[in-house]
Amino acid sequence: MNGRAILTIFNFEMARFWRTPWESLAAPVVSTVLYFVVFGAAIGTRIQSVEDVSYGAFIV
Repeated sequence: MNGRAILTIFNFEMARFWRTPWESLAAPVVSTVLYFVVFGAAIGTRIQSVEDVSYGAFIV
């Protein structure tokens, strides 16, 4: 493996990560939270507990 190439790619990706922190960190977190909220509210109330485990506990 070419160490210099790996270091160059790593540096490029880290620079991209720090240029776009919202897209790199916050967007996936917000997307996941919205998924839990929407499906938890829409489906969770209609699904019964299975072996004393609720839908919300199962998803998390």
